[in-house]
Amino acid sequence: MSARKPILRQLMAFGLCAAIGFGVFNVGQASLTPKASAATVYETKVTYGVNLRTSASTSGRVIRLIPTGEYIHVISKVNNYWLKVKDKRGNTGYVSAGDRYTTYGGSASVSSKGDRVVNIAKSYRGRVTYKFGVRNPSKLIFDCSSFTEFVFAKVGVDLKWGTKYQKSAGSFVSKSNLRKGDLVFFDTIGSNNKAINHVGIYIGGGQFIHDTPSKNGLAINSLTSGWWSNHYVTARRVL
Repeated sequence: MSARKPILRQLMAFGLCAAIGFGVFNVGQASLTPKASAATVYETKVTYGVNLRTSASTSGRVIRLIPTGEYIHVISKVNNYWLKVKDKRGNTGYVSAGDRYTTYGGSASVSSKGDRVVNIAKSYRGRVTYKFGVRNPSKLIFDCSSFTEFVFAKVGVDLKWGTKYQKSAGSFVSKSNLRKGDLVFFDTIGSNNKAINHVGIYIGGGQFIHDTPSKNGLAINSLTSGWWSNHYVTARRVL
């Protein structure tokens, strides 16, 4: 009880990544839009420079050349020759569906990307400092949702900073169907009334990793028993 009490006090004091957003904190953050929107998941890597065109034809006007290494979002597969995609600049168009050009349907599987997310997050254990309302990658100072934003950006997934946005990203996944790389959300204030204010990353084996004030950095905790299990709310799949 004595070990738990200071943890609860810290969680209540900080509110962790409060779902009300960061507008009240003067932390040098660009102003957030009032409406929450789901993140666009840029899941497909360009493996060879490819033209983004206005139509699914080689006669379509070239919008831009998407360089090797950039991530795009595949909206749909038009046919065996073309993919309808969105790039990070907000352009929607068509690229070749050839295996040479992208990882779509290729080796970059969801499971391997989930492993990569987990490995990246774990690599920052002992290096990250927690501070509510802060996103400072150069000094590795984050709160819970700026840390998840930071990690997922490294695999081409754009998340917005704040649990109020991340709780709507991707698609719902049940607790029984969690897989590595899923976002897991919690209500850390008082009894669990499902008011989301904290986020972590599922790492498999019934555990998750998160940036928390109780450790002043990264911790790994159980989702199957104990305090965090009792305060679990939901999960989202963004990979």
